[in-house]
Amino acid sequence: MIHHLTKVFLVIAGCALLAGCVSMPTDGPVVEPQVTSATDDVPGISFDPPPPRAGESAPEVVEGFLEAMRATPISLTVAREFLTAEAADAWDPEQQIITYAEPGTASGEESVRLVLSDINVYDNRGAWQRAQAQRLLETGLVQEDGEWRIDSVPDALIVPESWFDDWYELASLYYFDPTSEVLVAEPVFVPRGDQSASSLVTGLVTQLPEELQDVVRTDFPAGTRDGLSVPVVGGVAVVALSGDPAAIDEETGRRMLAQLAWTLRQDPQVRAVQLNVGGGAITLPEGSAQGYLDAGDPFDPDGERPVPDLYALQDGRVVSGELDAFVDTLGPLGEEGYDLRSIGVTISGSHVAAVSASGTEVFVAPTQAPEGEVSNPVTGAVDLAQPHWDYRDRMWVLDRGAGRARVTVVVDGVATEQRVPGISGRTVTELLVSRDGSRLVAVVRGRKADRVVSTRIRHDMAGGILGFTPPQVVPLPEEGSPRIRDIGWRTPTSISVLRTFTDDLSLVRTFSVDGSPGEIVVNGLTRLRGRVRTLVSAPVDGSEVLALGRGTVASLTRPDRIVPTLPEGLSALTYVG
Repeated sequence: MIHHLTKVFLVIAGCALLAGCVSMPTDGPVVEPQVTSATDDVPGISFDPPPPRAGESAPEVVEGFLEAMRATPISLTVAREFLTAEAADAWDPEQQIITYAEPGTASGEESVRLVLSDINVYDNRGAWQRAQAQRLLETGLVQEDGEWRIDSVPDALIVPESWFDDWYELASLYYFDPTSEVLVAEPVFVPRGDQSASSLVTGLVTQLPEELQDVVRTDFPAGTRDGLSVPVVGGVAVVALSGDPAAIDEETGRRMLAQLAWTLRQDPQVRAVQLNVGGGAITLPEGSAQGYLDAGDPFDPDGERPVPDLYALQDGRVVSGELDAFVDTLGPLGEEGYDLRSIGVTISGSHVAAVSASGTEVFVAPTQAPEGEVSNPVTGAVDLAQPHWDYRDRMWVLDRGAGRARVTVVVDGVATEQRVPGISGRTVTELLVSRDGSRLVAVVRGRKADRVVSTRIRHDMAGGILGFTPPQVVPLPEEGSPRIRDIGWRTPTSISVLRTFTDDLSLVRTFSVDGSPGEIVVNGLTRLRGRVRTLVSAPVDGSEVLALGRGTVASLTRPDRIVPTLPEGLSALTYVG
């Protein structure tokens, strides 16, 4: 899951502030040393900023205030000394996080102004919200005991991005989809070290923002965030919330423990969870007062991982197995007679959707029933891409439509076109759906460069599709070709992007689909010799990520492994989902 990844550009979760040269071989794949700008340990360098000094000018007080927010280990004690007594009590830096690349020069007296550049804004859960080129910071100052002190300041933590690189990391908060059937990961940024558990739980019990309405839901009531601290005793995270324990029935308690277990298992100190509400312990149906970290597994959108989970086409027949041992599937599409070009298999492995060689129709059939029925839910298309499935066995398929994309979802054999903002009607080359059914990601072709666009899928409580959130462009660095060859899920909240880097190198980079800045550093290869055409990946721990070229295959996650050559006539290699 996401907790195995460390981000190059790391930022802070506001909800936790107060809780505490590559050598290139001449042939073969390029193996990059596994060096990142961050480690799993909290940085050992501390910074104790100076308090206000007598006689400082108003601009100097503001500059000192900004410097004091960089205290490490994390503390805002000195920063509050730059505020008036009243402002220090009222200042709530947990409401928002503002990061910047460079501060301008402070000027003024009663009102000090300075310009911050390359802004990113995060909410009170630590979730990225938006970017800005510049932001004017205005602070009001007054004389207090003969010294300038800040009397008016935004309720935000305001710190340089370089500071985040050392002290915070990417994690996920786990909520439920609107049907309460599966857990859905939402990326946030939390401090590393002893504050992690408190920060994760504080973010989890914070009220969800309006833009996530009909996307995710939570069983935690609002108003339990203030003063929350989560001690970890003997590996058990003790979560004590206010409220009425009698109002929490068995099923609600089970879901609360599931959210906590999957959220807190990202903290290596935590081995189990104990939840108390209003002084009463929330117990599992079997009577235990401790929930182990697998408590959320019944709500896993991946379900029980099928064996095998690799499928392909072999001379037009649907096959499954390992790279060096594919066998025909037992269903109708495992036999000759269908001319196919791409496939998508349900997460359980029970059914396959196959696109005809013409790209105009889709066939759906079971994979293990020789006499199974073959249905034809999509016909009359122009240029269909590979189909994908979510946990509800809904099939999503993109018709590229000669530059006017159409997105179709098939539910119980009935195909319905969905109007997806930022995707429908555009020139789209690839489309992905997350296994939890909450995200769509597409590659949209522009005149000069391709873009990765993501949107959230809104549902009602019965799982019906209500619509989509406004599209979000995933920021990509300007490197290599502006055209994207392929994308693939790396985790439930991140995708890998394949581009041509030079004439003889291909480049794979991984990014969060929420649009937050920076690359996610993953273990394995990121540069490959030759022109790689396709990524084969799955958002599941332990899944091997494969890169396919013309007659070649390489493992990105196991660079030392000798990967078997794909059999002649094998194509459309894919994982389930």
